[in-house]
Amino acid sequence: MKSITADARRRKRSDKRKNAMGLTRRGFFEAAAALGFASSISEAHAKEELTVVEFGGVHPDASKKVAAKWDKTDIAWTLHVGGGAAILGKIKATWPNSPYDLIDEWSPVFPAMINEGWAESVTAADVPNLADIPERFLTKDDKGNIKNIPRSVDGSYFAVRTDRCPIEIKTIEDLLNPKLKGQICWPGPTVFMNMATITLALARGGNEFKLDPGWKFLEELAKSGNIGRIYQSGIENENSITTGETSITYASNGQLSTLAKRVPLNALTKSDSSLKAAVYVEGWVIMANSSKKKAAMEFANFMVSKESSELFHQSVNSVPANRFVRPGPNAAAIQFAPQEFDSFAYLPDWGYMSSQLDRWVKKFEQDITPKI
Repeated sequence: MKSITADARRRKRSDKRKNAMGLTRRGFFEAAAALGFASSISEAHAKEELTVVEFGGVHPDASKKVAAKWDKTDIAWTLHVGGGAAILGKIKATWPNSPYDLIDEWSPVFPAMINEGWAESVTAADVPNLADIPERFLTKDDKGNIKNIPRSVDGSYFAVRTDRCPIEIKTIEDLLNPKLKGQICWPGPTVFMNMATITLALARGGNEFKLDPGWKFLEELAKSGNIGRIYQSGIENENSITTGETSITYASNGQLSTLAKRVPLNALTKSDSSLKAAVYVEGWVIMANSSKKKAAMEFANFMVSKESSELFHQSVNSVPANRFVRPGPNAAAIQFAPQEFDSFAYLPDWGYMSSQLDRWVKKFEQDITPKI
């Protein structure tokens, strides 16, 4: 009896060991969860996640289409609300705990982010595809450090509805022709940061820093009666041009490309050096407070590569910043060969323009509006 009892006890201990081993193989994570280890195991195997801010419109779908080919990190997308500058207040309120790793921004906002110390410096070692982007599109701090990763180049310019305009516009001085009574739909000073007035100034020897020639030209236009409407929004401009109320306007390439599908519209670029297109850059900023800078730089580098840029610009009406990517047909008006750029395009100091906007709005309301 003693022998049988001893054997039974040995078998019982062996069965317990087998059950324990079986539990380990079948239910490791359940057991680990009971002991509080599951979250650490899951985190060890999870991908790093980047929080990325993108513009609205066609940008989100285009970016997500490209990012679907990216598998090194997860991406948590969020959208700009109220324009690129609106997010600055949110960042300032939470700094240095801003939740963003990477933000898609544009030329007027880059300087503000640099001045606040929010934009991380990048090099060609960090982002190798910077080598494929022309130097003029890079935004730098006062020490020469690169602070943006350009993806697209866009612009605004004068355009004419050819079936309604009574004359052919050959130079910017033609806007003063008496036959154009009420034909111009002019952007308010906050639209494109008063770039239309700066274009007038450029034609008469001025620029954004020397704007008096532009104000004088605009005053002449106001007195001529050729400005038929002042618009403050894209919808106002679109309605004025499509109804035939006016036939000449100044707007962004995106809006003008859309309008050109509805009415006969001719972009007044590359025809005369007095009718320069204003160029601005859209691209990525790596946030200086991000704990995932390396991953953010790798993702931005992927997004501006030749292959990614070709895919992105299939549905976005802008010129790829990557010099090896051909723009789509809707961006032809703002595509400039290197030898054309200085003659027909202008890359202004958008940061300076932003700082002067309040003063320019007052000037417009006091000196121009009463004369229209």
